[in-house]
Amino acid sequence: MLALFDQQFGVAAYDQLRALGLSRHRIAVAVDSGWLVRQGRWLVLSTQWTAEGPGPGQREAQWRHDLYSAIFSCSPRVRATVVCFRRTAAALWGLDGVEPGFVELAVTSGRPSSGTLYRPRSFEPAALADLDGLRVTSVTRTLLDLGQVVGPEIVERALESALRKGHVSVDALVEAVAAVPRLRGAGALRSVLASRPPGAPPTESDAETLFLQLARRAGLPEPLRQFSVPTSEGAFRLDFAWPLRRVAVEIDGAATHASREALSRDLRRQNRLLLSMVPAGWALLRFTWDDLVDPRFAGQVVDKLREAWVIGLNQAPSTSLSPSTSPPAANFSWR
Repeated sequence: MLALFDQQFGVAAYDQLRALGLSRHRIAVAVDSGWLVRQGRWLVLSTQWTAEGPGPGQREAQWRHDLYSAIFSCSPRVRATVVCFRRTAAALWGLDGVEPGFVELAVTSGRPSSGTLYRPRSFEPAALADLDGLRVTSVTRTLLDLGQVVGPEIVERALESALRKGHVSVDALVEAVAAVPRLRGAGALRSVLASRPPGAPPTESDAETLFLQLARRAGLPEPLRQFSVPTSEGAFRLDFAWPLRRVAVEIDGAATHASREALSRDLRRQNRLLLSMVPAGWALLRFTWDDLVDPRFAGQVVDKLREAWVIGLNQAPSTSLSPSTSPPAANFSWR
């Protein structure tokens, strides 16, 4: 019994305890002694469970506690039809842009016994998956549904992380969107896919996706992703570049400098890049996670991008570049 409560974040259903062999009398004794608390007919909570530790880990544990509580408040018959969807499914899949905290559930048949539950159209079998012992919408269906409750920028962040993790492909998503032209919310995913550069690789972090969105707000065209820079010490890959304007950008993710060794390695790389690019007239900008997510600094990022773009416009080479050519005075290439 203890293992069950630990696994389910301090939550169980009455019928689960009975299935473990606990008698009604034993459960009643545990309730009378204060070890367990019953809420309604089906939900049983452990008073010994706590979401340990401050920070994101505690928030996620509390969210999972609330999620299981909502699910186990239903009768076994209804519970068997419960599906985690929209933001709940996105958080369970670990998609960017959606933090654990929302409890959004659907029932595919029967009548819900909790105001937390919704009853949308029936899901196709292929739209469902098992994850952490819960029924959830597939990543594809989750991305289709997200637009019901969030804007296109969040959908884009979730999409890029799904591509990065290998959960989906662009072609498969395009087909999925075309197959449900009237599905509510699917328009957000459709617009994100339509504006995505053909053949572009996924961003390598949520910070990179946020940067792309800031660059658009600055009025700049889509930069090249993962731009390769050959140097005398080997090829270096830049996060973003506008080769025609000789502007490049490096993004430091939230965990970039988690150790002194990582910081030293990154600074050495930065020095080699500068020695290769500055003589060729390139501007190399660098932004951190805080620069991208803190409103106090995000406006400065936009200003710096516009400033670098103007400088690059004034000194751009007259030679027309194509994906098979390189800027003059440096052997830079497209990946």
